[in-house]
Amino acid sequence: MGSDEVFKVLSKGIMVSLNSSKYLEVAKFLNIDDNFEEFGALMDKLGFTLHGENGYFFMAKKEKMSEGELASFLNSHKMVLIAIAILKQLFPLLEKGYILKQTDFITNYNQKNDPSLQQKMDYLFETKDLKNRTEQFFDLLKKNYCIEEQDSDSKDAFIVLNAIEYYSKIVESVV
Repeated sequence: MGSDEVFKVLSKGIMVSLNSSKYLEVAKFLNIDDNFEEFGALMDKLGFTLHGENGYFFMAKKEKMSEGELASFLNSHKMVLIAIAILKQLFPLLEKGYILKQTDFITNYNQKNDPSLQQKMDYLFETKDLKNRTEQFFDLLKKNYCIEEQDSDSKDAFIVLNAIEYYSKIVESVV
C-alpha cells in the first residue's frame, strides 16, 4: 500500500475506518504515524487537509469553511445526519464496532412508537412500508461509510464503522 492507492480512495470522498474490511489496508496505512504525517504533508501541498481521529480518516479542502459553505455541507449531508440522529434515538449506546441488525432496528422502532421518529423517517423516505424504509435507511448508512455488512451471506448484520463518530459529533453539536 502506498500514497497513490490511498489518494485514489480518499480523493473520492470516502471516509475509511480501521474496522472496515473494505478499506482496512488504507486505514492501516494511515494509522501509522509516519505515513499519516507524510501523506498529510503531501495533501497539504495539494490544498487538502488529512483528518484522522478515533480510527477514521478522510480528506477535506484546506480552506476554512465560510458560513455559507458550512450550511451547504450540512444541507448535502442532512440525510445521513438525520439517519444518525434516528440511530442514536433507537440505540443510545451505539458506538463503533456495534453489530447493528435490521431486525433489531425494526423492533426498536416499533417499540418506541415515537411521533418524532415517524416524522424523521417520513422526511427521509417516501415509502411507508417499514421494511423498505429500513432497507433504504441501511443503504444510506452504507453509502456514507457508517456501516458495512458484517457477513456477505447475511444481509441483516452490519458492523458500525469508526466513521460513525464523525457524524455523531455533528449531530450532538446541532442538537
